[in-house]
Amino acid sequence: MATSMNNQNQEQTDLINKNLETAVRNTAIQMGCWTAADDYVLITSILHLCDLERVHKEVKFSMPFSLENIQDRWQCLLYDVSISKMIVTKIQQLSMSQIENLHIPFNDEEEQLLASIPSYTIPTLLDNELDACLSKNSQKFWSNRTINELRECWLQMRQQGRLSDQQDAYNPQQTETIQEHATPRKLSQLLAPFEFELLSRNKEEFADKTDLPYALLHVNNRVYCMYSDQLNFGTSFLDRQYDISFDNSTTIHIQGMIIRKLGLFYIINNGDNAFRVNNALLNPNEASPLGTRAVINILEHTMVFQAIELP
Repeated sequence: MATSMNNQNQEQTDLINKNLETAVRNTAIQMGCWTAADDYVLITSILHLCDLERVHKEVKFSMPFSLENIQDRWQCLLYDVSISKMIVTKIQQLSMSQIENLHIPFNDEEEQLLASIPSYTIPTLLDNELDACLSKNSQKFWSNRTINELRECWLQMRQQGRLSDQQDAYNPQQTETIQEHATPRKLSQLLAPFEFELLSRNKEEFADKTDLPYALLHVNNRVYCMYSDQLNFGTSFLDRQYDISFDNSTTIHIQGMIIRKLGLFYIINNGDNAFRVNNALLNPNEASPLGTRAVINILEHTMVFQAIELP
């Protein structure tokens, strides 16, 4: 009996050694393909997600490594002293600025914490809510999480209906089913339940429509919906009319427009005075891409732009 057990243990040991030899050989072949940043992200993501398959699917390395590549390298990090030492030495040469720019996917616990923030949170207060959540649960978030990362993840979760107060709260086992059987969303479900105003449309008539706007603009606790390819805004001035007007107690007049072209958004300063877009100065006769989210400062007013991902 003891002899049989010893034979089984020896077979298992031989198999482990053989697998490690294969992993070492494959890792040696690919050694020049992995950067120090790749290895840092690999180690951090595995420890954070505890799932090699998720790391393969969600982590953006410098090149598309296969699941087998990731498994081999992780095995070498754990069991091959020489390779592990060499990789760790390379990682230690990374600067803090390089590490701060690396992205680690959110794990389930982090997403559950973000899901607790209500979907109707006013955009101008969202960063405060995210900061409070991060401060209160700092031990549960990855140490280098930023407010920008939290905001992007929360907005994506809200867009997908995965926040706790939404009808289809996030369930990891039902995500694929929800996406496959998704029904058209109504505009009233998309908008937060605070005062809003539709551009060139009537609230009661169009709130239940399923033709979503191209973008939302949050101004002074109002929500404006952009249905056309061009939206004009400016400070109140003489007889000029804008889609979005800002009260102005100064002699400075500001005007601009947001245009949509080939699915992309741009902001143009067609006035005589500068204003700020994401803290950068936009001078007269200048244009800038908006991306999916932007904060636009018009004198003392703040306008938050949010593109809508159409289904």
